[in-house]
Amino acid sequence: MNASDMLMMKQGLVEQADGVYTVGGQGNSLVVDLGESLLLVDAGPGGAVTQRMIAQVRAGIDKPVSHIVYSHGHMGYNNGVAQWLEAAQAQGEALPRIVAHERVPHRYRRYRETAGLQAWTNSRQFRTPYPAEPPAHWFRMPDQTYASRLVIPGSRNCVELLHAPSETDDGTAVWVPGVRALYGSCAFIKTCPNAGSPLRIQRDVVRWAGTLDMFRALRPHLLIPEFGKPLDDMGEIDGALRVTADALRWLRREVVERMNQGIGELDILHDLALPEALFAHPCMKPVYGCVDYIVRDIWRSENGWWNRNPTDLHPAAPAAAAQAVFDAIPDRQRVLTHARQLQRNGQTQLALHVVDLLALCETADDDPLLIQARELKAQLCRERALQVSSMVSRNLYLSAADELVGRAIGDDEVQQQEPQWA
Repeated sequence: MNASDMLMMKQGLVEQADGVYTVGGQGNSLVVDLGESLLLVDAGPGGAVTQRMIAQVRAGIDKPVSHIVYSHGHMGYNNGVAQWLEAAQAQGEALPRIVAHERVPHRYRRYRETAGLQAWTNSRQFRTPYPAEPPAHWFRMPDQTYASRLVIPGSRNCVELLHAPSETDDGTAVWVPGVRALYGSCAFIKTCPNAGSPLRIQRDVVRWAGTLDMFRALRPHLLIPEFGKPLDDMGEIDGALRVTADALRWLRREVVERMNQGIGELDILHDLALPEALFAHPCMKPVYGCVDYIVRDIWRSENGWWNRNPTDLHPAAPAAAAQAVFDAIPDRQRVLTHARQLQRNGQTQLALHVVDLLALCETADDDPLLIQARELKAQLCRERALQVSSMVSRNLYLSAADELVGRAIGDDEVQQQEPQWA
């Protein structure tokens, strides 16, 4: 399963509770029948996926969409909002009102300012092409924002929008009290929370745990995750929310205890003994996020950028440092031989550390030994991609391997995918 398959859900319109539906967009989009009109959560990624969503909703519930709610401000989830507006206009209907948390406009402005960075990051994390100058309609600002709670009334279903800080600070959960249905937004994905992602800004795990506590207090009969099938057993729902919150707090407590002892970040990563009662639970399975990421996010929450190695306090330029190391090695072939031996022994990560003594050097691109070192590093990255369970880690290893051998990132995978962006 590639990243596109994981995100761009193919299922059609499914009624999950009375007047509450899911429809496949970038994950689970939500449709709530308010009575006279519909409320949609997330317009989808645009292009063919959003067009399919519009057709499915029109065919299944012949009512106008009066509200489009952004579940959070990450790109992709609402790139297709303009298509919904155009569809309403074509039917002679009033344009849907766009509603989001008050932090979404800030995120959209930041994404436009850092468009090149977002393209660099997303193309490597998801291994799909990503425009360095995204179209303006991807950042359609909301017509209405709220701070903590907003009620949208309806004759059939009333909807409450709840601020749900978690993967983002602008997350919106959707509570339909009449049928006790909760859409958890980016706060709940049925696997390990995506905190501390390598290329993303910090996410507050304690605040995230508090959001899950808020969900538990609602005592939902139905919990719809951002991805995957809903949970409809109250005991299973309560356990999933409780275990995830407890695991996040356990990690915070244990990491802080070690920081107070002066233990460094990487040593903490290898010092934790994870209790099975928490971390063997399916909702802590490292499919997208993983414990290593969360630990490093907790570290960043209380520490600066320095890794405690004085060499890195005021470092030389990477190319100069790599050249100095390269020049200091009297037997470079032996470095490569040892890295290959570690590879044969199954010690892939150690082999990566060793091969970097050569592979990071940028001089003499036609040097056969350096070419071999980079090719070996690419092999090791592909091996590591098979050894980790987080999709993010796998994709970053594979993207790095592509770059090391001069290939376009995800080139062979891209050919198999339909374009999503519009």
